[in-house]
Amino acid sequence: MLKTILTLVVSTTMIAASVAQYSIDLELQNYEYDTVVIGNYFADKTLVKDTVVRGKDGHFLFAGTDTLNAGVYLVLTQPDNNYSQFLIDGTDTEFSLQWDTKDPLALAAEGSIDNSLFYEYMKYLTDLRAKADPLREKISNAKEAGKTADKAQQKLETLDAEVKAHQSNILMKYPESMTAMFIKSSEQVVIPDFEGTKEEVQEKTYRYYKAHYFDNIELHNPATLRTPFLHERVDYYMEKLTIKDPDSIISSIDYILAEMKPAPETYRYYTSYLTNKYANMKIVGMDAVYVHMVDKYYATGAAPWVEEKTLTKMKENARNLRPILIGKPFPDVTTYMEDGTPVVIREVEAEYTVLVFWAHDCGHCTKAMPDVVDFYKAYQSKGVKLISICTKGGEKMKPCIEAVPKKGMEDFINTFDEYQRYRRKVYIQSTPKIFILNKEKDIIIKDIPAKELMNVMENVIKIDAERKS
Repeated sequence: MLKTILTLVVSTTMIAASVAQYSIDLELQNYEYDTVVIGNYFADKTLVKDTVVRGKDGHFLFAGTDTLNAGVYLVLTQPDNNYSQFLIDGTDTEFSLQWDTKDPLALAAEGSIDNSLFYEYMKYLTDLRAKADPLREKISNAKEAGKTADKAQQKLETLDAEVKAHQSNILMKYPESMTAMFIKSSEQVVIPDFEGTKEEVQEKTYRYYKAHYFDNIELHNPATLRTPFLHERVDYYMEKLTIKDPDSIISSIDYILAEMKPAPETYRYYTSYLTNKYANMKIVGMDAVYVHMVDKYYATGAAPWVEEKTLTKMKENARNLRPILIGKPFPDVTTYMEDGTPVVIREVEAEYTVLVFWAHDCGHCTKAMPDVVDFYKAYQSKGVKLISICTKGGEKMKPCIEAVPKKGMEDFINTFDEYQRYRRKVYIQSTPKIFILNKEKDIIIKDIPAKELMNVMENVIKIDAERKS
């Protein structure tokens, strides 16, 4: 418990987003170089804000008339880019800091209550940690030896209570300070004791933890974007606490962005970040997340920073993807056999329909087709029908027809369309592209590698059988 409490996790409170005409005087003792670099945290990055040259008085003056956003800033020193942190809280715009580079916690601040409080608290934690570490080691050694260390445990619990009391005092005296918010953000989610079976307790615990994960982190605060913890917390929520299916991911994204909306810069950054994250994710079905992001945030004008050309392309991509998302009914497409017989895909009677979009001159199709042929030989008798759709039109359609026997595709329902009319409803960017449809012609899954088709089909049949039983 004490180890958790003594670990400083930076947080923020509802403070002003920016200040102007700032002047911060830095005096670095035991530092022989003439420049320092000022940076700041920004999501998962650290950005350089300025390089400051030592003045005639030996100090470094970090000053300007531009906007200085609230958050956690860094002073990087030569030659090893060691750094110390200081706070911009949105209220103190002119103050001085004095550091000893040989003792980074030995800071004196004038004109900034929050920086003074912050370093006093850091020093306090460091002193307590020096007392707690030997106790933890004694307890650990006793445990390994099969013994107990009751006295050490009692002393550790006393220190734990002391830290809590110290934190409560800061929260009471300085409730609006950033330091108070650091303390608050380090508080762990307290999970109630749930009742039920082991599985029920695990489920209730998970749901409660996820629902309260951001309780002590103010996502609506503009300053959180410039802290070292926010991005890690967002990623943990998305990667560890969110189930990997599009609906769950969409729900989590909407929750996070709704909380961030009062902080425009944070909202903008994470709208873009989460859109790109799932647009580039090579997991089947994640295109539904992209379509949702475009429909809810970009196409509605909720992302006004996007250039018109980019916005047009994003809306076009979403429009192409929307009809062929997993779970949707496959579009009402008619294609044609070699003799001109129409094949209305929605009217094909089969427990499962596999669609394979391909082209005769597609290298990936050539590699994939033997696996598709083997698959159909194995599953044709199990209620599966396979429709191949050549993506070539006009004069280029004829080589597709000629390739059918060469590739062993004679048992397929092979279709072609000189005019490529299917493109009005289905956008196929690359081939081969494989869909599995259920009896009602809803898309069960798509973009399956040909070599995985048998395994995927087997799992689909198994899941359906379990659902029906």
